[in-house]
Amino acid sequence: MTAWMRTRTALITGLTGLLAAGLSACYGGGDGAPAQEEPAIDLAAEEAAVRQVNLTWLERFQARDAEGVAALFVEDGWTIGDDGLRDGRAAILADMTAEYEENPDATADWGAKAVWVAASGDLAVERGWWTVDQDGPGEGEADEGEYVTVLVKVGDQWMVLADAGGSTVPDDEEDD
Repeated sequence: MTAWMRTRTALITGLTGLLAAGLSACYGGGDGAPAQEEPAIDLAAEEAAVRQVNLTWLERFQARDAEGVAALFVEDGWTIGDDGLRDGRAAILADMTAEYEENPDATADWGAKAVWVAASGDLAVERGWWTVDQDGPGEGEADEGEYVTVLVKVGDQWMVLADAGGSTVPDDEEDD
């Protein structure tokens, strides 16, 4: 081994030792220093926060607040359903605005069946049901379906990344 290789090996070994000692002191195990604990994620509280986003979305939808609905999404969020893809917050806003104009009497309701929050506390998936009656109560039949929504934590706020849903009414019943 050349002198340069011995010096390099000694340097790497020394730096590795210093790094290990520094990490050990910071995270416990060295010189009696207490281990630093990661803050515990309160998954029940996070689930409740995700469910609140769902309720807020429904309230804004029923109030015909297209801007408020779009604001629940991350900038590059998307929705997809039987009627196609809306990619990005601007597309979601445009679609919601058009939907309210085209169907002024429409009613909607939905709710979560299950919410799963990742142990990291920054990703959640919600699965649920929905009912939409485009011409309002009393006229034609309402459409029913199910959805899956993916939410991400941005700072301390849950935001929608993706929402996908589809009708569960068989095609032959929709035409009646």
